[in-house]
Amino acid sequence: MIFVGLCSPVLAQRKTKLNTHGNGTLYLQFGYNRSGYLPTDVDVKSSAYNYTLQKVELSDNLEEKKMGAYFSSSSPQFSAKIGYFVANHWSITGSWDRYNTFFKLGQETQLSGVFAPGNHAAFSGETNQTILGNTNDFRISQRYGMNVFSLGVQRNDMLGRTKGAEFAIHTLYGLRFGLIHTKADYTYNGSTTKDLTSVSGLAVMLDLGVRFDFYQYVFLQVGLNSGVLHQNNIKLSQNGETIGKQSALFLSPTLSVGFSIFANPKNNCASCPTW
Repeated sequence: MIFVGLCSPVLAQRKTKLNTHGNGTLYLQFGYNRSGYLPTDVDVKSSAYNYTLQKVELSDNLEEKKMGAYFSSSSPQFSAKIGYFVANHWSITGSWDRYNTFFKLGQETQLSGVFAPGNHAAFSGETNQTILGNTNDFRISQRYGMNVFSLGVQRNDMLGRTKGAEFAIHTLYGLRFGLIHTKADYTYNGSTTKDLTSVSGLAVMLDLGVRFDFYQYVFLQVGLNSGVLHQNNIKLSQNGETIGKQSALFLSPTLSVGFSIFANPKNNCASCPTW
């Protein structure tokens, strides 16, 4: 009777459902994102010219489709993340996010700079005038993405779950820092140079989201990311002599699916025996 009495609370504890935000839980997720940008100044410098385009409006897809068109763009964006809870509620994360930028067509921008004689068909010497954006001149397209590789920290808080843990809901927030690897196309004076790759800058991102757990192992997450993509070294020529700069503030809604792995199954059962 004594043995049964001692074991009963232990067995009850071992039946306790594990927390998906508990110490020792690993999670992986993948999803789609869209991004909107505030207007930004774009600087381009080479040995033959140096110019600035002021308040350039950017789009995240070539067709300039609206935010709801997740799957019909020719330049889709995505987000992937792996995380590990080093303490209850707190995880460290590694992420890969792809964002694109295209200059919106037909916009008026202020062009100011200096061009060497004979280097451009329309501009020579010092210039400061309004121009109309088109596909044939002064255009940087990051069609294959600003690939942001980041490390960060995230906190999850469970708002509630069903008795059998078939369903749970979390809120989350986090902070990330990363490097930006770019693959860009650059159009100048009617000529386009493609597939120019470079480590172009740094990113700082804030994450907010709501996560829905199903049977502990699978989850759906709706999120909103925001921050700055600061690129001060966009390679725009094969020899590396032409460099672009832009710093874009952005807002990005995301939709992800993922799953949890209980690497440490005692994350909600600290008093359970080890045998």
